[in-house]
Parts: sequence; C-alpha cells; structure tokens
Amino acid sequence: MKTTNTMDSPQCVTLTVEDTAKILGISLSSAYTMTEKAYKTGEPFRVIRIGKSYRIMKKSFFDYIGYGESA
Repeated sequence: MKTTNTMDSPQCVTLTVEDTAKILGISLSSAYTMTEKAYKTGEPFRVIRIGKSYRIMKKSFFDYIGYGESA
C-alpha cells in the first residue's frame, strides 16, 4: 500500500501535528503544545479533533505562517 504525504495531497484539507512540526522545523513536543493551545483558543489557526487525533486546517495554518504570500 502506498502512503500519501498529507502536505502534498491537493485534496486533503488538513495537516497532522507531525506535518506542522516538519514545516516549522520544531520538535514534535513543541508542535503538540502549539496545536493544543490553538485547539482550545481557535488562534492562531483552526484545529479540529477527531477522537484523540488533532488535525490542523491546512489553509488556516498556511495563512498563519504566510505560505504563498508574495514577498
């Protein structure tokens, strides 16, 4: 079975905590801390929880980090 990287999948609208850690170049622990805070407050990006898993809304996260903005 082929695994798909959620960051590269155009139809996927969410990222995992692991994806965000890689994008930001931070530890997984720091990414979970940031994600839990965002889940509770709704800031600075949108997070949903499915069971025990967090999913970060891709558009909201990329808007937060300024991905895709022209310099």
